[in-house]
Amino acid sequence: MLHQISSACALLALALSASATQATGPGPEACGNLTQALGSKTVVSNVLSMNYIDSVKSYFNTEQSKFKPSCIVYPTSADDVSLAIKAIRHSESRFAIKAGGHNPNDFYSSVDKGVLIDLCDMTEKSYDEDSTLATYQPGGDFGDVYEYFAKWNRTVVGARLAGVGTGLALSGGLSYLSSQYGLACDSFRELEVVLPSGEIVTASENVNPDLFYGLRGGGGNAYGVVTKYTVQSYPADTFYAGIVVYLFQHNSSVLDAISDFITYNEDPKAAIIGTYMKLPTPGFDLNLDEAIIMFLVYDGPDAGNAFKNFTDIPHLVNTLGQKTYTEVVNMPIPNSAELNAGRNTFRVTVHGGDETGIANLNTLYEKWVDWGNDNKGKYLLTSFDIQPIPKSLTDASNSNYGGNAMQMPDGPWYWVNYLLTASPLLSEKDLDEVNQSYKELVEAVPPTEGLPLFINDASHDQNPLTTYGGYAKLKEIKARYDPDGYFANYTGGWAFP
Repeated sequence: MLHQISSACALLALALSASATQATGPGPEACGNLTQALGSKTVVSNVLSMNYIDSVKSYFNTEQSKFKPSCIVYPTSADDVSLAIKAIRHSESRFAIKAGGHNPNDFYSSVDKGVLIDLCDMTEKSYDEDSTLATYQPGGDFGDVYEYFAKWNRTVVGARLAGVGTGLALSGGLSYLSSQYGLACDSFRELEVVLPSGEIVTASENVNPDLFYGLRGGGGNAYGVVTKYTVQSYPADTFYAGIVVYLFQHNSSVLDAISDFITYNEDPKAAIIGTYMKLPTPGFDLNLDEAIIMFLVYDGPDAGNAFKNFTDIPHLVNTLGQKTYTEVVNMPIPNSAELNAGRNTFRVTVHGGDETGIANLNTLYEKWVDWGNDNKGKYLLTSFDIQPIPKSLTDASNSNYGGNAMQMPDGPWYWVNYLLTASPLLSEKDLDEVNQSYKELVEAVPPTEGLPLFINDASHDQNPLTTYGGYAKLKEIKARYDPDGYFANYTGGWAFP
């Protein structure tokens, strides 16, 4: 009994201590105003609350969990978000918007001693059978969205993993359906937006078209908070899809098959991701520390010969078969995006589909392998993900309202996403050093000039917006909708240097 009382007193002391440390300053002031306006059920300041703990701990990059907001707001409507933005502005507090927390960059969806607006309770969805338009709020993840629209045999263009949040679409969003329909942002038809002023507006082709342009691939947090998406939906019947896992000695054969797919595939229903993974275990010069997983997806019950180059290579596992779209986005395991939380960072590069670009792919792979071998013990995982961008994708993108904020050049070309999951045993100093080394790895082969870096996979210092064909226009839009630079100065997100 005495032990229980002692434990309870310790918890109370911890809560009071945490409250005392956050009692003054812009963050606590904003939280006090928000609690009065929205109520204690919507605004949570208690660091021992299960809601608070879940919001702070559920980041793809666990380094974001070290930041402690003064309070967390859980809005259920655009009006709640508007009121929150106004109160935060009045107190001149820092803040962050969280819609899943998948972006690994500091302060993009996290905040320290400020207000975190967690959109997780905004989960309303609807479907109009006459127009085939779908709507969804930004809470939850794309797995929830896909499951909802599956009852009509429809889906939307979004993430390729069920566990990724909907904020991905504002930065582009690459889908297994993108070769047919463009990026996720290309399917936007109307957006409900809370501006940096707190005003609630609509953005579409005909209403605030400049804002609509900026939100189609220009990144979240720059122009406002999107509180509802209206998008074009698409048929989602039977897919032929699965993963193929290869024997280690077939690294070069698989890379050649990917190169051929980038250069020659003209079937927009066929989509692939080539993932090379390196583990921290010893390789013994036999590649025993590497695995290769091909994600192969065909929109239809039979892929014909679309994936023959991949299935002809000797392999360990082949799960290809007919699947629903919800099964496709849960390959290889349900909610795998959520299960991979760690000290994660992304970097990205881009290269053309011509002879030079394909030669670069081999060089990129070789340098990545060398880095993995030289840095054993510093990571739990490093992966090298090849993402082809065919001409059918860029054509589909550019056919929607004159193209998105990237102004995508004609395919074929490809993005490579580098993922680093650093060891949890590294000190902060060692973590900084390994991240710098990884940065130098990616920069060792410059990207192809004139092609955009993919914001979804970019590190903050890569300044991907500057590679966009629409960059100059985006700067003008940013200045128009955030004239006093409030979002630019008080929350994270892509900068306009």
